[in-house]
Amino acid sequence: MKEKHTTQSGFRNLRILTGLFSVAALAFLALFAAANPSTRGEATRAPGVTRRAFMKVTPQGVIQSTDIANSKGTSLAARVAQRPMLVPLGNTVWQYDDATAIADGVSIDANNVWGAWTLSGARLTIQAITGDGTPAWSFSSFGSGNSGVAAAKGADRSGFMESNDVGNDFLQHGFRSTSNGTPDWSFPYPVSDPNLPASSRKVATSRDGSTIAAVVSDSVTQNSTLYVFDANTGTVKLMWTDPLRMDGVALTDDGSIALVTQDNKATLVDTSTGNILFSVAGSGAGNIFYPISGDGSVFAVGGFNFDVYAFNGTTYTQVIHFTRANFWFGGASTVSYDGSTVGTFGGNYTDGWLSGEVYLFDVPTGNMLGSYPVSGTGIYQGTPIGAGSNDNGTVMAFASWGTQFHDWPEARGHGV
Repeated sequence: MKEKHTTQSGFRNLRILTGLFSVAALAFLALFAAANPSTRGEATRAPGVTRRAFMKVTPQGVIQSTDIANSKGTSLAARVAQRPMLVPLGNTVWQYDDATAIADGVSIDANNVWGAWTLSGARLTIQAITGDGTPAWSFSSFGSGNSGVAAAKGADRSGFMESNDVGNDFLQHGFRSTSNGTPDWSFPYPVSDPNLPASSRKVATSRDGSTIAAVVSDSVTQNSTLYVFDANTGTVKLMWTDPLRMDGVALTDDGSIALVTQDNKATLVDTSTGNILFSVAGSGAGNIFYPISGDGSVFAVGGFNFDVYAFNGTTYTQVIHFTRANFWFGGASTVSYDGSTVGTFGGNYTDGWLSGEVYLFDVPTGNMLGSYPVSGTGIYQGTPIGAGSNDNGTVMAFASWGTQFHDWPEARGHGV
């Protein structure tokens, strides 16, 4: 049984979850190559291509700006080799490095690690957890661009979304581990949007492997659409279109409910009918993704505040409200599968995202279980960018871009 306390003094069983994040060459570690000293941000450099991303805060929320340009500078591998690196603590099962691509996301099922790679060399890879890190196979329609992946936790099924460099060609695929690089099915999205390309936040696969959902935006109509697929056949079961931009999607374990991140609005959609079950406004938009528990009874909404809602048998009510001046809670929040525990990694945008704090909460009581601050230096933003949890919330993991001098691990785990 999980034991908790209600003080804010610290965590028991603090651990670094290197096995979770290092398996795919750390998607987030790839974001701290050298940047122009005059620009506060993160840069990623591979041979012939440079990508710099930085976060700009507005009264409405956070906007991520990305510049991609050709470069004849030193390669990413060479620059990484020239700088001291933090070595993960604990046991590293294996790691996989890529010289040209960076990972957009990692999704793990019972047996495999699925990786979505972006920029040059964009593709899907699959590696056995018990293997040596060598991909069993890979797949790409374009060879460059953007991609996103989401695997079922309880079934051999994965959804892979990809878009080409210019963002005018979007595809959705369904895979199993036995697909051997050939999609079981594919679907071409009838939209184009270079500003909102494929991403792991925009695709979800239900835990039981029955359903894949994805959100895409149309640069012509400015509408966004939620697509719900039969994961086995690729049949479109639902299309739900709305003028409010859709940034992300999450599914319950049976795929019956989709939680759609719409700018600053959380919308729960019945995937069989398209009916809106519940919606609530958040506290800011951009760089944001709302997580939900396996049965759909608990979900979290980030932004300038961190809010948690729980189903009381009739409707959803707010059970946790947390805020801190000059903090953004949109990028890295998580809800445990059983809905017992939530966590968020807040970043301080007034000091260039060089400090922040992880917070964990008990959902039934609303009590804070603890908090853990981080602080860094340099010119690179340490923006919180992702979070995850084990089923019962006893361990949660958080990831960030990392600061210039690696003052805190880009991936860190906390036990409750």
